[in-house]
Amino acid sequence: MARYQFPFQRILDVKENEKEQAQLEMAETLKVQSDLEQEITKLEQKLNTMRESLEQRQFEGLSITELIKEEAHLSFLDQKLSEKKAHLNQLNERVSGHQENLAEKVREEKTWQSIKEKRREEHNREIQIIEQNELDSFNTVRAYLELKNG
Repeated sequence: MARYQFPFQRILDVKENEKEQAQLEMAETLKVQSDLEQEITKLEQKLNTMRESLEQRQFEGLSITELIKEEAHLSFLDQKLSEKKAHLNQLNERVSGHQENLAEKVREEKTWQSIKEKRREEHNREIQIIEQNELDSFNTVRAYLELKNG
């Protein structure tokens, strides 16, 4: 049987490459998102620990200067936490965009794969018909020769 050559294989290859690229971009963004979520968790834990420690130290007697210094540091860390959470929100939006892009690339690739498979099946049916016609022709000639010689 003749080997099938998909006439749009280059387009299919491009679609596969686009899908792979979208998967890589998605994975990279998810990694950054995961790392940022871990940073936020650590920072929240640090803030909670520092607040508890500050509260304890206030009961034990803490100078106003040290209290102001600690409060300024806590305020700075709160600001960093807010910035990281805002960045995380932006990353979440980017992840959503990558998910939509990836879904589109997967659909496009599947469409071209489906077209390729349908064309391959059509090709195989045509080859089978040609082969069957050749066999029928051969059998007709053989039967004629047997009748003639027989």
